[in-house]
Amino acid sequence: MSTFLPTSATNIFSHTEDEHLFGWDPMPGIVSVWANREGRTIIWRREGEQITCTMERFRPWVFATTLADLAHLGSALLPSIAPGGNDAIFSYRELDGPAGSYRYLLSARDGRALERELVRGASRRLNRKIDSLNELQDEYYRVGPVEQYLMLSGRVYFRGMTYDDLHRLTNFAPPNFRSFSPLSSSSSLSMLSFSMIS
Repeated sequence: MSTFLPTSATNIFSHTEDEHLFGWDPMPGIVSVWANREGRTIIWRREGEQITCTMERFRPWVFATTLADLAHLGSALLPSIAPGGNDAIFSYRELDGPAGSYRYLLSARDGRALERELVRGASRRLNRKIDSLNELQDEYYRVGPVEQYLMLSGRVYFRGMTYDDLHRLTNFAPPNFRSFSPLSSSSSLSMLSFSMIS
């Protein structure tokens, strides 16, 4: 997290408020982010007249009201504050809050693996087949992978950019586009057309 040296008490309040609203990572020029539930992300940034593309990993996460559905993992589920906890396959962080609230932050190297284990544990606990976390909305809360990445990293779109730095890109994707993955060598894209509006 970046540290800024404010010059007055009002600057301290403004900075804290801005950091929570506008992120704390100073990376400028992010114009697009793609992420998946496995924890892979691609970040496109404008640097002058160039667009750069970088790939990163992040730990997908879910808020939970209980750890009961991961009890079957035993010692494979580590508190994030334990040695190696932040690098563990599965970890959790207990947050403040009353029982029954979303007071556990669960994370994993692979978000799909975390979801599979939660569904497996919930099926055992409820003694019925659970197919998806969407069936357990009272116990779990999650946002999409792009939002997870941005919230976890403290990065935001368009930092340091002016309106003149932006270029609108309109695209049309074919119906099978949803199965396209820029990280998969087996994906093929039959057509993608772009028109630039300046």
